[in-house]
Amino acid sequence: MSVEVKNITKKFGSFTALDHVNLKVESGELVALLGPSGSGKTTLLRTIAGLEFPDPGNAQVLFYGEDVTTVPASERKAGFAFQHYALFRHMTVFENIAFGLRVRPKTTRPAEAEIRERVEKLLRLVQLEPLAGRFPSQLSGGQRQRVALARALAVEPKVLLLDEPFGALDAKVRKELRRWLRQLHDEIHITTLFVTHDQEEALEVADRVAILRDGRIVQIGTPEEIYDHPVSPFVYDFLGSVNLFSGRVKNGTVIIGGTEFAAPDAVGEPDAVAVAFVRPHDIRVTRQADGPALVAEVVRGHAAGPVASLELKRADGGGPFTVQLSKEQFQELRPRPGETVFVALKNLRVFAEDYSI
Repeated sequence: MSVEVKNITKKFGSFTALDHVNLKVESGELVALLGPSGSGKTTLLRTIAGLEFPDPGNAQVLFYGEDVTTVPASERKAGFAFQHYALFRHMTVFENIAFGLRVRPKTTRPAEAEIRERVEKLLRLVQLEPLAGRFPSQLSGGQRQRVALARALAVEPKVLLLDEPFGALDAKVRKELRRWLRQLHDEIHITTLFVTHDQEEALEVADRVAILRDGRIVQIGTPEEIYDHPVSPFVYDFLGSVNLFSGRVKNGTVIIGGTEFAAPDAVGEPDAVAVAFVRPHDIRVTRQADGPALVAEVVRGHAAGPVASLELKRADGGGPFTVQLSKEQFQELRPRPGETVFVALKNLRVFAEDYSI
């Protein structure tokens, strides 16, 4: 019950959108395709759907082991939901959901009673039963997106493909709907791929995340794996905030501004130049040094919201950086602009200086 692509290449003129991509999505798995604009994630989704076809060669698209590489979209049994809903404005919610069933050839079209039963079940599933008789213009953005998902599910697809499903919604509604999507997936267990450029969305919703760059998958793994163990500076930088500190490698440590910090992956020639990546929440700020620490000056603090942040600059002229603290830590420290503090770094990830973001 898996979906797999093998050796997929797709060019548009001189632009390579996909470059020998391989990906396998297990049955019932929810996988996010994540990457910056132009990385190839939507082209990959459209190729799986049959809306695009790979360049000639040995490329394959497999649905549950069956080769569908040359099969048109209408015959692949894939449900597709777009960012902008694409609902029929002249149809009610009920009729929009039923549309894919009613336009089937007579030989495969369900009976009217079965169509009605299936639509009513889907309305309950997406929590829109009271709105069955409304038109799209009478719905909120979040409700319209749920109708689009229900319509995609109505045809009982083998795989559900979502292209930036919440991209047109405001931040609050996005958060609500992605929680809802995860709950829905846990109920129906349909194999699902969804495209997003929102890192938080991918990490919160997906079972696994595939990160694309320049038409290639550069890392795939669980949200915890890719966030805690990025394989490259690009992945580290793309997934959330990060501070960069130049230093020199000493096996098992990195020396930054004359201070030696533990870094198990810091291997290489002694004294080799490298860059240490550190998340803002992996930095501890104190007024007294109690171990290896950099000396820094407080520039400003921001305590609004659930997490406080500090902007600091290194006393040795090494440049500014950002620290995240809990509200309790911030209130206990009470940092003042201009004062001197000590900064301890942990969970450093070290890359050679010639890295490429």
